[in-house]
Amino acid sequence: MLKKDGRLGANGSLPNFLVIGAAKSGTSSLHACLARHPQIYMSSKKELRYFVPREQLGRYDLGPNWYRSNFPTTLRVRGESSPQYSVFPKVSGIPERIKATLGSAKLSYILRDPVERILSDFLQIVDEYYPAPDFPDFLSTLRDRESYFYSLYFLQLSQYLQVFPRPNILVLISERFSSNPRLILRTIFEFLSVDEAFSTAEFDRRYNVRHSSRYVAPWFNSYAPEFLKAQLRDPVLRSKIWRLYRLVHWASRVGGRTIIKPQLTVSDDFYLQALLREDVSKLRTFLADPIPEWRPYN
Repeated sequence: MLKKDGRLGANGSLPNFLVIGAAKSGTSSLHACLARHPQIYMSSKKELRYFVPREQLGRYDLGPNWYRSNFPTTLRVRGESSPQYSVFPKVSGIPERIKATLGSAKLSYILRDPVERILSDFLQIVDEYYPAPDFPDFLSTLRDRESYFYSLYFLQLSQYLQVFPRPNILVLISERFSSNPRLILRTIFEFLSVDEAFSTAEFDRRYNVRHSSRYVAPWFNSYAPEFLKAQLRDPVLRSKIWRLYRLVHWASRVGGRTIIKPQLTVSDDFYLQALLREDVSKLRTFLADPIPEWRPYN
């Protein structure tokens, strides 16, 4: 909802704050909580993906006038949240585009235990893509997937540190936000130079929490016409014909098995920790924070 002292449209303003990720790490809850602050406007559509090229399902081709039309003119902080801004090298050049358009914007990067983030990402991939991979295939091809790069937090952070000064980037730990949201929000408010004392009961609410979802039903695989399957298979159609996609998505799951979070074997857990160990080590050293809430990765 637009705050009373803002105005959208052709006379809008560019944002001066971005939540750059990470996907499946609490960005929806963070975005919603920030939007409650009277001095902050967060875009009504969470993931504008403005700095992502069109061929990668972004909106950079729409130009700065479209981008500014999403934000009011007068509020001190104007922001948006797009986890797709931190998936280098699958999507490159994002920090440079942000700098060229927004100058010295402030950035926040919220991070979750990278193995847990990958598991959560797998659930979303199974729910959204057709045909969905099974978990062993997902793990065997992980190095080539966006899901892997989303979890290389120090690699992503390094791209921004080449363009933005360190004081412009606030790194948050998702597990701490979940356990004490008011404390973390106070830290962000201080970072953004807005009223740190502001609080509301809405800060205790969690957003975009995944509820039970289902695999595509066997009947859909066997009998649905190809043009309906194409609505689930083609990400371009999914972004352009959202209501049709959601209708087909719902119908295709009727009678399907419930999607359950994979239970890692000891060897799979060790494999993922080994795969991410170097990046996590660099992150912990950079932050001077052991992040005890996460796996050891040693």
